[in-house]
Amino acid sequence: MTNSTPPFSDDQLRTPCLKLMRALVVDDVELNRDMFRIHLECAAQHIDEAADGFAALDLFKQHRYDAVLLDIEMPGLNGYDTMAGMRKWEQEQLLPRTLILAVTSSDLPGDRQRILDAGASAYLAKPLRQKDLMKALQLLQLAEPSPHPLANLYPKMFAYADTMLGELEIFDEPEAVSKKLHQLRGMMAVYGFEDFAEHVKQIHAVIQQEGIPKKPLFDQLRKELHDLRISST
Repeated sequence: MTNSTPPFSDDQLRTPCLKLMRALVVDDVELNRDMFRIHLECAAQHIDEAADGFAALDLFKQHRYDAVLLDIEMPGLNGYDTMAGMRKWEQEQLLPRTLILAVTSSDLPGDRQRILDAGASAYLAKPLRQKDLMKALQLLQLAEPSPHPLANLYPKMFAYADTMLGELEIFDEPEAVSKKLHQLRGMMAVYGFEDFAEHVKQIHAVIQQEGIPKKPLFDQLRKELHDLRISST
C-alpha cells in the first residue's frame, strides 16, 4: 500500500480562532461522525449528530445551526434530498441560509457542481482534513502543533472495518454486499486510507458487473486491513 498511514501535513498546525454556537454532523457511519466531531469540537460549543437524513431534518427544524456537515451518500434520505428539505424549511420559515458543507467520497465527473446546485454552501472531498474544514468555516488561524486528533480513533475504526468484512463474507445478496462495501469505502477514505478505499471501489465494480465476488477477494481485503492496522500502530 502506498499510503499505509494517512498524511497529516500541516493540519496539526492550525486551529480555529472562533467558536460556532451549534453544529450538526450527519453521516450513516458512526465512526465517520466521531471523526467529524473531533474535527469540529475545537470550533463548536454544541455538536448534534444524526445517522440519516430524516433525523437530520428533524433536528434542523428544532434548532438553529451555524453549520451542517452533511454526508451525501447515505441510504434512505440521501444528502441531496436532505439538503432540499433543509433549504425548503428555511424558505418557508423565512430564515437565512445555513452554512451546509457537503462531504462525499464520490469522484464522478460533475458531482461537485451538482452538489453545489443542490444547495450546498461548499463541497468537501473525503478524506476530510481539519484544515480544509476550518477553511470552509472561515475559522482558521496559526497555532502551535498538537497531536493529530484522529489517532485515538484508529483502533475503533479498524475493529469496525473488520466487522464489516466479516458481514460481507456471509451476505448472499448483491445489493447488501454493495451497500456494505460503499460504507466501508467511505469510512476508509474519510480516515485517509485511499489505496484501500480504491481497492474496495474496484470490488464494488466487480459486483455491479458480475455479481458477488469470490471469497479470495475479501480475503485480500482482510490482509490489506491487517497490514494497515500494523503499520498504523
